[in-house]
Amino acid sequence: MKHAILNPARAGAGGRSRLGSSFHCLTLPGLILGASLFAGCAAAPLGPAFVKSEPPPPHRSRVYVYRADIRSSLSKVRASIDGRLLGDLRDGEYETTEMASGAHRLRAGLRGFGLTAWGWNEKTIRLEPGKTLYIQLSVRLEGHEQPGAGALDIAGRTGGFASENVYFQVQGEEAALRELVGTTRPPKTER
Repeated sequence: MKHAILNPARAGAGGRSRLGSSFHCLTLPGLILGASLFAGCAAAPLGPAFVKSEPPPPHRSRVYVYRADIRSSLSKVRASIDGRLLGDLRDGEYETTEMASGAHRLRAGLRGFGLTAWGWNEKTIRLEPGKTLYIQLSVRLEGHEQPGAGALDIAGRTGGFASENVYFQVQGEEAALRELVGTTRPPKTER
């Protein structure tokens, strides 16, 4: 029977094996289902394209928080300032808000897939009156040593686990605007 699948000449009458045709019936729907699942994961952001906002009034400040990862990640980063949700940002998305000048607490975090752990970061940012601050969020996968671990092989390590971490980088206006071109805002349902 093993040869019948690989060699149609040995399959018997009609040149087809029942096991071989069943196998093909199962693999085609499986391939279609798998392709549709991955197509959904890799979909481009759907929100409105980047448009630079007006500068803030002299007594207020504006902040842009955006993702432009060097190595793309499927994870969403939940960003908030002073506990107020800005949005769940995918790679290639941004959010902007106008707020009071002064010190504010930026928090960004994510939950990765399967073998990855939660990754959070917090930073106090200082907004100057009448100015705009640009903050790039990036997600990086890192390996950490874990005694006795071995469930996940990480190149160059004997054992450990992987985690995605969120990093902040304040960017100058010129560099940030270059990166923001081509980004979109998250759809309104996520804000």
